[in-house]
Formats: sequence, C-alpha cells, structure tokens
Amino acid sequence: MSREHDAPPRHVAAVSGTAAQHDALTGLPNRIEILALITTELDRRTPDRQFSVLLVDIDGFREFNDALGPAQGDDLLCMIADRLLASTRPGDTIGRLTGDEFVVIARGCHSIAARAMAAGFTSIFEPAFELGGHQLTLTASVGVASSTDTDISATQLVHNAAAAMHAAKAVGRNEHHVFTDELHQTNRTRLELIERLRGIAMVERELTMVYQPIVELATGTVVGAEALIRWNHPELGLLMPDTFIPLAEDADLIVPLSLWILAEVAHTIADWQARNIHLQVGVNISPAHFATGTLATDVIDTVDTYGIEPGRLALELSESQTLHDLDAVHYQLRDVQRHGVLIAIDDFGSGFSSLERLATLPVDILKIDKSLTQHLDSDNLHRRRAMTTLCTALVDVTTTLGKDTVIEGIETPEQLQICTDMGVTFGQGHLLGRPMPVAALEQFITRHSTHSESA
Repeated sequence: MSREHDAPPRHVAAVSGTAAQHDALTGLPNRIEILALITTELDRRTPDRQFSVLLVDIDGFREFNDALGPAQGDDLLCMIADRLLASTRPGDTIGRLTGDEFVVIARGCHSIAARAMAAGFTSIFEPAFELGGHQLTLTASVGVASSTDTDISATQLVHNAAAAMHAAKAVGRNEHHVFTDELHQTNRTRLELIERLRGIAMVERELTMVYQPIVELATGTVVGAEALIRWNHPELGLLMPDTFIPLAEDADLIVPLSLWILAEVAHTIADWQARNIHLQVGVNISPAHFATGTLATDVIDTVDTYGIEPGRLALELSESQTLHDLDAVHYQLRDVQRHGVLIAIDDFGSGFSSLERLATLPVDILKIDKSLTQHLDSDNLHRRRAMTTLCTALVDVTTTLGKDTVIEGIETPEQLQICTDMGVTFGQGHLLGRPMPVAALEQFITRHSTHSESA
C-alpha cells in the first residue's frame, strides 16, 4: 500500500477539532485532546454513569518499524488505526497517545464490560496485515482502567491503564489486564525502585557484587567465578537481580548499571592480580547493552583503565541473545575477543541454537544450563537417561568445537559424579559453592583449592 505523504490524514473526517488536537499521521485525537475528553467525562460521571480507558500497545512494533522503514511503518500505524476504529462502539473515542500506543475512551463501560472489549481488541489483529507484499502478523497488549476512583485525574487514569498494559506484557504478549489496587501498589513500588536505582543506589553503595565459584571437577580447584549483582535495599532488604534488572532495562538504566558492574569486577580482578590470585570472572551482559552498539568499547575501556589481564574477564550472554540480531552481536563480540576478553554462552541447551551459527560465533566457553543438570538424578528413569544422553552430547559438541565446558546447577553429589563421569571439565552450583562476597570467596579458595591457577 502506498500513501501520499502530503495528503490529509485519513481519519480527519471521523473526528472534530483543530489540528493541534489531532495526530498528524492518523487524524485521531492526540494526547492533549484525549486527556481533555477524559477530564470532561470525569466531570460528567455519576455512580451510574462510569467509563473506562483502554490503552492498546502493539507488541514488538519497533522491530516491525525498523524492518519496514519509517514510511511503511507509518502506513502500518494507519492500518492499525483503521481496525481499531472499525471495532469501537458508537459513542466511544479512540486516539493515539504516541508511537504505537492507542487509547480508547469507552463510555458507559464498567470494568467487566471493558475487559471483554479488551479481549476483542486483541482478536482484531488476528488477520495478517498486507503491506508492501508482506503478510504481517501483529499482536497487542491492552490495559484497562475504570473511572470508579472519585479523586482520580485524567492523567492518572491513563497512567493506570498503562500500568495494566505493562502487566499484560509481563505475562506474555497478546494479553489484556485490568488495573487493580494491588497493581497500583506494585506499580508504585516499581517506580520507587527505579527512582532509587537512578539516584542513590549506586552512589550509596547499596549495590554489591557476589561471586559463585567455578570449580575444576577433577581436582576441586577453584578456577573462576561468576559475578552476580545484589541490591541491599534499606527497606526491602536483599533484592535479587531478577527483581531490578528488568526495571533497569525498562528505564534505560542498564548501560550505567552495566558499566558500574564492569568497573566493580575489574577492580576486584586487579586487586587479585596484585596479590597473585588468578581467577577468571564471568559477567552477565544485558541484551540492551548490545543494542547500544557501545558494548565492545565499554568493555575494552574498562579492561585498559584497570590494567587487568583481558583473559581474566569473560562476558556471559544467554543462548537466545546469540540468535537475535546475529550480525550486531557477532561484530561486537569479535572486537572484545580480539582484545583478549573471553566470551561465554550462558544457559546453553535451554533454547534451540543452531550449531552452525554457534560454530561461527566468537565463543570460548559454553555453560550447560541447570535445567538439564537438575534431571540427571531424577527418579524418572526415562527422563534421567534422556538428560544424561543430551548433556553428554552437548559436552562432546563443545569439545569438538574446541570450547571449554562448564555445567551449571550441580546441587547433589550424584549430579556431581555423573558430570565427572561424562567428562565435564568445570562445574558450578550450590553443592560446589554458593554466591558469596569477595572476602568469603578468598577464604573458600584457601580451604578448597590445593593451589591457585597460574597466569
């Protein structure tokens, strides 16, 4: 479909008002007009005359827009607006907030009816969109907020719908969610965590690093560690990374946080080097850091600034990261590896990596996922044999490719024995050592290693 860019917006006839109140692309009411209309509805409402706001966000639209280009991306937004307009009831208003976010004012619609409407909005995307000779299958996440709160403002009502939409995305795409008091508290806590992370968490040393030992199975010698971040929150206590790393990614804080982690780990490695403690330390890398295109430069600058041996630092990325935007990942990893820093694939075996692609990636270490390890001593004999066969095959593949193998999640003596018997060189897991602060790791090394690895 082609569209004249100097033609008037296609939906101008469907709405009224001035150009300043409408989106230039779709002709739908813009954010200013939507907030004004919601304010009017709030002033008019009675206990028997309530309304709901639905926020519709197109899942993964950025990827479609990047692939199609801006012009066809705009055409796609107009096609989406057409479908949404066709699906709304007479008397309802649909507007475009920004980007790929649309909002619906559903008049005379309580939360139960609005939930049904939201489910209908997710279904209207099922027929593929035909654009530029392509069949594009889209989905949407929808958040619902109702006007029952007596003191709510238009801005807060839209904010509530957005919070519900994000909750829908959190459980999977193509979902809908209704705003509740519990979600309000969750969202409030989320915002408070983001603001503290943005402000004083790093400055006040609330963030800290712990290190889980990586052990040579044949000798019990500690040869390395995986660096893991923790947050000692003054009110909420110890927070694990799965609580706040997604928040950092959503709030565009992941790069500053990653730089802080790299600096902390590099400082520790430099201190160990000065005291003749030679360990290889793995650092987890966020996909968002890859997306900036600065990862290689950031890592190399950190290595050079702290004067550490590059081979003592390993970047760990998940198996799924290696398959997403492969070219961008490849050139950044290659630059880092050329500088001497090692590359590790974490959670290997949990996805469906192409072995052909794996063979071409600049990878030094493959870490077999703990989801496989946990079944090695399963009471289910069939599953036990299957997982043992699979892990053995993965070890053989990594050996053939000339990579080091670390098997994660070793938690029982039987799992340890099976891993040793299948020829795994290195292991990691609670049986071998839990994550611990630097000082505790140094004591652990003294107790469990017969010697430090030489440089």
